[in-house]
Amino acid sequence: MVMVMNTLASPIRPVGPVDVTGWVSEITWVPEQKVKGRPGMSGSLGHDRINPAHFLVHLTDYDGVTVKTAVMMTRYIDQAALKSKGPKDRPSFILLKINHNDQNYLKTDLKIRVVGYTVRGDEGGTWTSYKAIEILDH
Repeated sequence: MVMVMNTLASPIRPVGPVDVTGWVSEITWVPEQKVKGRPGMSGSLGHDRINPAHFLVHLTDYDGVTVKTAVMMTRYIDQAALKSKGPKDRPSFILLKINHNDQNYLKTDLKIRVVGYTVRGDEGGTWTSYKAIEILDH
């Protein structure tokens, strides 16, 4: 008997939890989206799911993470976000995915601390979580 394994199913290496602080330089709010699963695929890709409403936040002048972690967590959210950055180059920003239903909650030119931020995912997508967001300055 020959066993065939689906090699597409692989969770990403989790990041966090980390506490990251910085300035919101760019922001996009994305409403909740329903995503149809792909029958026969494993992991979250094989199931219908809901991507919650969220912000995509460019955080500049940041601290709380190493260069390697900054690159990894940003690329998990958007592979093309750091086109020319290698793992040793400090990115000028970190891209965060912050789930929130209120599109008016965050704005540019805020200094925030995201406490307990984590990034996880698999072939069906990337999901994030956090314990708290503190607005430090505006």
